[in-house]
Amino acid sequence: MTDTLILVVVCFFYGFAHRIFPADVAFLVCCANYVLDSIISLASMASNVYVHDLADTPEEARATISTGLSVNHLITILIALFGGWIWRTLGIEMLFILSAVLGLCNSAYAATIKSPEENKMEVQCT
Repeated sequence: MTDTLILVVVCFFYGFAHRIFPADVAFLVCCANYVLDSIISLASMASNVYVHDLADTPEEARATISTGLSVNHLITILIALFGGWIWRTLGIEMLFILSAVLGLCNSAYAATIKSPEENKMEVQCT
């Protein structure tokens, strides 16, 4: 969840840094955003470790990670095409607002995922 909440902040400053700050400060803000965006990318490795913790078998973990990579790839291609259209027709601000909204949706969904301890407690109770 933390990575998507950071994404919301990154999207905000990518979209509005040029309106909030003078050009030289906006450039530095975008540089800091680039670093934060790179850190977010590293979170995918943590997600893979988490999937291994949640999965009952190695096969389940492999299938989950493989499906996730495939879905991410598909969404990345579609978002790039659709994002270019949004940027051109509605502006960069709207593009990053929509990206931030997608990040919030991702965080809300991630909040529904139970921890391994919660899963074990649920199994014991049933």
